[in-house]
Formats: sequence, structure tokens, C-alpha cells
Amino acid sequence: MFGKPRSLEMRCLGPPAVLVDGEEPAADVMWRKHVALLAYLALSPQHTRSRDHLMGLLWPEKDQARARHSLNEAVRRLRAALGAKRLISRGDAITLSGEQLRVDALGDGEGDGEFLDGLSLPDAPAFEQWLEQERARLRNRSLSSLIDSGEQALSTSEFEVAQTVAQRALGIDAEAEAAVRLQMRASALSGDSSGALITYRDFARHIEREYSVPPSKELRALAERIREGRWRRASLVHTDAEPPLVGREREHNRAFTELSMALAQGPRVLVVSALAGRGKTRLLSECVNRWRLEGGMIALANPLGTDPGTPWSTLRQLMRGGLFDAPGLAATDPTALRMLASVVPRLAERFEPMSGLGHTDIGNALGGLFEAIAEETPLAVVIDDAHLADEATLSALRGAIGTAIGRPILVVLSTCEDAKGEYTGLTKLLGDVGRRLAGGTVELELFSGDEVRALVQEMAPWCDGEEQLARLARRVDFETGGDPFLTVSLLRGLAEVSSLRGEALVWPLENVTLETPVPFDIPQLVKAATMERVQLLSATAKDVLVGTCVGGSEVQPDVLSGLLDIATSDIEDALAQLERHHIVSFDGDRYFVEAALLREVVLSELLTPGQRKRLEQRHESLRHQAG
Repeated sequence: MFGKPRSLEMRCLGPPAVLVDGEEPAADVMWRKHVALLAYLALSPQHTRSRDHLMGLLWPEKDQARARHSLNEAVRRLRAALGAKRLISRGDAITLSGEQLRVDALGDGEGDGEFLDGLSLPDAPAFEQWLEQERARLRNRSLSSLIDSGEQALSTSEFEVAQTVAQRALGIDAEAEAAVRLQMRASALSGDSSGALITYRDFARHIEREYSVPPSKELRALAERIREGRWRRASLVHTDAEPPLVGREREHNRAFTELSMALAQGPRVLVVSALAGRGKTRLLSECVNRWRLEGGMIALANPLGTDPGTPWSTLRQLMRGGLFDAPGLAATDPTALRMLASVVPRLAERFEPMSGLGHTDIGNALGGLFEAIAEETPLAVVIDDAHLADEATLSALRGAIGTAIGRPILVVLSTCEDAKGEYTGLTKLLGDVGRRLAGGTVELELFSGDEVRALVQEMAPWCDGEEQLARLARRVDFETGGDPFLTVSLLRGLAEVSSLRGEALVWPLENVTLETPVPFDIPQLVKAATMERVQLLSATAKDVLVGTCVGGSEVQPDVLSGLLDIATSDIEDALAQLERHHIVSFDGDRYFVEAALLREVVLSELLTPGQRKRLEQRHESLRHQAG
């Protein structure tokens, strides 16, 4: 009894409870003022208060002698139940020993329940005031912790977790707009726009009923963006066509953290590096969606193989891909626009071009344009396959980022891992990331066996039982080598073409062991699954698919019409058919086949090398004619 104090656990979040050595204490420990004394000391500096302070706090209605007696009696009873060393007297002060003490309200994370729920001391108004202050403080701490936890879940694409956390936060404070915003964004990103708008509607009705005020301007704007639906790229419009985001939690967290920091702190560069088929375009698409959902605008370019030798071609794509339509364009310094007009013909139609300018001049002008746009709305500049961008644009972009200080600007560059060292302009820019330019790099690796199995479990509900799931997961892992695109393509094909499922479930293959090297080329089963889907298309749709694959992300119906000698109306009907089959996507301006390896399957299976070369040359000519 007189050694170290017995273990004491105090549960203050919710109805108060005390455990001594893991068991319920004597009944008098739970008397209201005894619980109040323990809780107050537990949350006091160094767990210590003077006797006079405690007497005035808990027994203000008594004179000093009677109050001192009440305090002494409380201390005596608590020592008898908790151990003589639990409450220590030093001069005129009383200390609650921290040895073997656990108090849930002292934790750093969120807690469940109101602080000392149900406890009230009407005859001790100073304690009641402290109690209300602590309840408010702990509610805010718990709410903040939950919001942080939800944002972390959102950054790793765990949308259900984020929604659950948001609901818990709203249980603490139904008027916490940060929790409403979290739940709306998590719902929208998961594909449930209706759920996001219901959350907004219910919140708006609540605060209108209680306070006769509308939600904040920012929350109303978020609801409007979700209602319009234009923040989403087409790949997420058909949510049933998108594979679940597994095996990318760490990478998503890095990417979306850069996005958040750009919104909050100013210009940052995010580099997404991966071999073809590893999911870099999908991650870019997710970044675009989130940026637009936050109210930002996008300028997008997707250079082609001929662009590195054409100075300023990527800058012209960026202008066509969003900068021309930016609300801040008109506020840009006219001198900067004249400088840019020297390399962008469409600007030269409105501004007299200046001559004799170098990359540094254009970079400064571009930085001025970025600043003017970002003054109006957050700006994201996205270059997919940045290793194919021309050196002049990359040099100017490198300078522009460095001049636009303090503005919400994000530059996203995707590049093939094995191509970074081949292009001087890109090498110089990437060398500055994390040094002169704030930002970071995300590298996408192959799926592990566990990640392939998780994807199979989500995308192959037709499997009958755990044994078939395990067999299919091993077969898919073997066939694809963990390549994300091949894995998704194979599973998507098996979902649509049931005749291939029997072959897919055969494992192990004849004369194959787990040590057999993974095929280097695209597996035949993936080709078969892809072509089975293509065979369901009309002849015109197949031709249009070929033209779209040749054009990459630069194809529009009028360009396709010239490329294929097909009427524009027929082109549009065929593109709609391809979109319904989830083969092409539409981002609001143009149609495209997002995955490079899918393009390769279509082009290699439907065209001879000579046909492909002629179509590519014709497309390039039409593209340059279009400016």
C-alpha cells in the first residue's frame, strides 16, 4: 500500500469511469466531487494545485474551515481506495501522481464522447465554467484530429474511411463545415456525387433553420462544382469502369500532399515517374480531378514523338489546353503577352509580337501569365509524357515556376522512368525539383502479389469461392508480372468476355513453374481480352478507335474526320460507342485512349507497320494545319 501507487485509469471522455488495477474501485471514489477532484488534478499543470484553489473551486459555498475539512476528507478516502502515494501533499499543494496513471483526455488523438458526460456540480460554478471550457477544448481537439485523419485517408484514396471519419466529426459538431467539406469531397471522389450533394443539402437546411444563414461561399462553390460535374475527367464518370486504387497508398499520399501544399503555400512541382503501364496517367487523372474539385483550373499538354524537335510546341499545347481560356489572361501584363505572342501564333492575332527574345525572356513572361491566372484561380500545369516536350518550353517553364512566388500553382510532369536521362531540357528541370524548385517525385512500381490479389478480389466477383480467387490471382500475377495496366486490362477483359475465364483459371500452366520468367511482351491473354472487346464494335467504331490511338490525346472529331475520311457526325456516333464500351475517355474537350499499352495492342493488332506509319504522318500534318 505504501510502495508505488496502484495503477489508475480514468476515462473522462463519456460518462466518467475509474479503474484501479483494472477493476472498479470502492463506491465512494465515484462520488461526484471525488471524480471532479481527480479529473481537475489530472488536467492541471504538473497534476498539481494548491489546497486553497481546490477549496474555492469545489466547495465555494462553505467557509474555509468546513471547506478544508471536506477537501481533507476527500483526499483521505481517495488515498484509501487508490493507494497512499496516489495523492501527494507538498506544503499547501496536492499532486496527483503520474506513475501508472492513464487518462484518456490526456491523449493526442480523437476521443469518443463528451468530457465527463453527465457530471455536474451546480454548487461549484467555477468548476462548471472550467468543465465547459474543457469540453469545448477537447471537442475542438477531437474534431481537429478527426479532420486530419480524414484528410490523410483522402490522400491515400481511402474514400470510405474518410467518409466515416467525417461522419464521426459531425457527430461531435454538426455545424463543423470542415467535416462537411471532407465528407462532400470523399463522396464525390468515390463517384457518389449525389451523396455529396445530399450532405450539403442537409447541412444547409440545418444552419438555415438554426441561424438563418447560408453555408460559406467556399462550401457553396464546392457544391456547385460537384453539381455541374465538370471537375471530373471522363475516366471517373463511368466509375464502374475504373479499377479500385490498391497498392498506391504511399504514392497517392505523396502526390496529393504536394497538391495540398501548392494550394496552401505556392508553386510546387510534382513529377510522376514510371515505365509505361504503371499507372502514371491514372495518377495524373486523379490529381486533375482533385485540383478541379478544389476550384482550380487545368492547362494540359500531351506531347507526341515529333514534338522534341519543334520549339515551343508544348507551350502552344498548354495555351490550347487551358491557358487561353483562363480568367486571369486578360489581367496579364501586356508586355508579357507580347513576348509570348512571339512564339504562340494565336496570341499574335491579338498582341503585337516582340522579337529577339530568348528562353529566359519567355520564361519570365510565362511566369507573369501564371501569376495573373493564379491571382484569380489556382492553376495546375500538367504535361503528360514530359520527356517528349520540347526543350524550349521546358526551359521557359523552369524559369516561370521560379518567378511565381506565393501563388497557388502546381506543375505536374509525368515521364517514363527509362527516358529521363535522354532529354536535356527535362533533365535540367528535374534537377531543380526539391532544390531550387519546391516539390517532389513519385515513382510507381509494379504491383506485389498481395496487391494483385486485392485487385482480383475487387474486379472478379464472378470467381466462385476463395480457391478460384487464389488461382486467378496467381495466374494474373504470372501473366502480367504485376504490371498495373496489364492486370487491369486482363481483369476487365475477363469481366466482359466469359469465354476466356476457363482458360484464366487454369493454374499452374502446363510445363510452367513459379520460377518461370514473366513474358516480356504483352501477354496473349491480355491481347485476346482486349481484342474480344474490340470485336464487339461496329466497323466505323473500329476505324475511329484506330484513329484515336494514332492521335493520342490530341484527337478531336474534326481532326479524325480528316484523318479517316469519315463524316463528322459518324465520327461522333462512333466515339460515343467507344465511350460506352469504356475504351476511350472524354475530358470535356477531346477524346483519347488513356493507356499507352492499350493503344499499342490496338495498333499492333489492327494495322500493319506501313499502315500505321502512313496514318501517323497524315495525323501529324493535320495537327500542324490546325495550329
